[in-house]
Amino acid sequence: MKKLLFLFIPFFLFASVKEEIIKFYKNHYPSIEIISVNFNKPLPKHYKKISFRLANYKLPSSTVIIDGKYYFYNIKAFIKVYVAVNVIRVNQPILPNVEQKTIKFRNFYSQPLTKITSDLVASKIISKNSVINKSNTKIRPTVLAGQSVSVLFEDKNIEIYAKGTALHDANAGEPEKVKINGKIYEGTVDKNGNVIIK
Repeated sequence: MKKLLFLFIPFFLFASVKEEIIKFYKNHYPSIEIISVNFNKPLPKHYKKISFRLANYKLPSSTVIIDGKYYFYNIKAFIKVYVAVNVIRVNQPILPNVEQKTIKFRNFYSQPLTKITSDLVASKIISKNSVINKSNTKIRPTVLAGQSVSVLFEDKNIEIYAKGTALHDANAGEPEKVKINGKIYEGTVDKNGNVIIK
């Protein structure tokens, strides 16, 4: 019985290294399906510590440290991502301009999004078939550049309302410059998207 247990130990150790790598990727990509994990050299029969200090979750090939020694690995995997079904312009809503697809896991310069919310807009032009990721999207700001906004001038007991054009993106509580009849004024955006100038 002891001999059988000894013979199976290397298998369990080998499997656990793969399981740790799978867990490492799933922490960043919950939808990833890893088909295989291959190493550049045989794994040790016994080990005490696995470190992912040098591992890069954005790459299918990277390095894991086992008891101070370096092991290069490569994974074959598939992942569910959202891709643009047409060109999405800057500040245009991401929904409903995307569809979910399963693609081969590859190098991602920015992490693909696993969830698309209704307040998500493009932070740059997204070409058709591009993967929707953290760097080409943003949460829609309260006020968008070029948007027509209500402006309130406050001076002691006097309040004057006007319409202006926002000159840059801004969220509630942030400064915003507006253009009114060719003149530029600076105020603060309130929670309703109005610009208050005091």
